[in-house]
Amino acid sequence: MTRRAARRLASGALLLSAATAGPAFAEFEIQESTIDPGEIQLQYRGAWHSGLPKGDTGPVLPDDEEAPLRQSHEFELQMSPTSHWLLALTHGFDEPVDGEFRLTAIEFESQIELITLEGNGLGFAVQGGVEKPVFEAGEEEPPDFHFGPILEVAQDKFLLTLNPLFFKELGELADQTGWGFEYGWQAKYDVTKRLSLALEMFGEIGDMANAGPFNEQEHSIGPAFYYTIEAEEGDGIKVPKSRELTLSLGGQIGLTDATSDFAVKVFIGYEYF
Repeated sequence: MTRRAARRLASGALLLSAATAGPAFAEFEIQESTIDPGEIQLQYRGAWHSGLPKGDTGPVLPDDEEAPLRQSHEFELQMSPTSHWLLALTHGFDEPVDGEFRLTAIEFESQIELITLEGNGLGFAVQGGVEKPVFEAGEEEPPDFHFGPILEVAQDKFLLTLNPLFFKELGELADQTGWGFEYGWQAKYDVTKRLSLALEMFGEIGDMANAGPFNEQEHSIGPAFYYTIEAEEGDGIKVPKSRELTLSLGGQIGLTDATSDFAVKVFIGYEYF
C-alpha cells in the first residue's frame, strides 16, 4: 500500500525531517486501485541511496544526529476479504550509515475500491491507515494517521496512476503545525504481456503550513521496469490457484538538495488467489 514515502531519522531512529536534513525515500511504492476478492499478496520493497545531502547544501547536522538512510526495506502482507476491500500489514526496516539493520515501524492500512478499472477508463479507490514507530524509533518519532485517494486512468497500453496522501502526526512527539503531504505518480506502458516500462516521481512536504523553499523538500523522478510471470492451470503445470510474480528495478534522481542524488529501488511481489 502507498504510505509515508519518506521515513525520517531523528537521533539515530528514522530519517531526518526536512527541517533538519533531507530524508531519503524508503520504498517508492505505487498502489493500484483494483482489488481482487480472495487475493493474498506478499511484497518486498527496498531502496539504496547514494550522494546523500551534504552540510554545504543544507543545514549542518548536529554531532548527535545521523545522516539519512542509505538502505530501507519494507515487507508487506495484503489480503482482500471482498472484491472492494483490502487490508495490509507492513513491517519497516532501515539500515543507516554505519548502523545496524533494525525494525523501525509497523503499519496497518485499509483500502476501499469505489470505481473498478475495466479496460480503458477510470479506477478509483480510497485508502487510510496508521503507522507506529517501534523500539528506538518509538522514542524519537510520533505515530501518524494518513489517508488519500488512488486514481488510475487507462488507455490501451498506457496506465497513469496517482497516489496523493495526506498525513498527520499524533501524540506528544508530533511537531507539525498543519498536515503533511506526499505523492507518487507513475506513467506505465506495456511493452509486452509481461514487460512494462514506467516513469515514476515521488515527493513529500513534511508540514504544508511550513513547507519552506522547494529545494528543501524531497522530490525525485526516474524510470523503472516491471516483469510479471503468471502461472495458471492449463499452462503445462498444476497449481492450486492462480499465481503471479512481479519483479521491478528502477532508479530515482534527486531534484533538490534535500534528496539523495540517486537511489536504486527494488520491488518483488508475489500474489495468489
